[in-house]
Amino acid sequence: MKKRRQNKDRELGYRSIYRTYIIDDGWQEVPKEVIEVIDLKIERAWEEAYIQVCRERNKHKGKWLTKKACLKYEAKSWIYRVLNDNQYEGKVREIGLQLQKEYGVTEVEAINIMNGRNVNDYLEKYYKMKNKIPLHFYAQDICNEVLDEYRQGVI
Repeated sequence: MKKRRQNKDRELGYRSIYRTYIIDDGWQEVPKEVIEVIDLKIERAWEEAYIQVCRERNKHKGKWLTKKACLKYEAKSWIYRVLNDNQYEGKVREIGLQLQKEYGVTEVEAINIMNGRNVNDYLEKYYKMKNKIPLHFYAQDICNEVLDEYRQGVI
């Protein structure tokens, strides 16, 4: 059942995402076989990245992070830091632990969220995880690597 669902997710439009790359120069000289190798390597890398993001999603505990939640925890921690001369003591630590438990973020992410740093990066990370979009996948890099191998005569 799970495997069918993953295949269905892939068929619903992810193909256009992982098949997007540009052959910069000399594209007319590249044989069809090399383009097929590029497509195959990209598809394999996409499947590995997809499986990895599905595993991460299954490990996630708690609610999904939102902008509203980030602002709420940033405001809470700011109030207690002002009261305690910008020190991470007592109540601010409790707020960080509460954020970690409620939204499943790491300690570093919780500290950064409470300080208002890198919030958009964390929101994007958890949005991609929630919607099973691979976090790190660069089809263009794979394409360039295969083309370099082709030009050097390795392929």
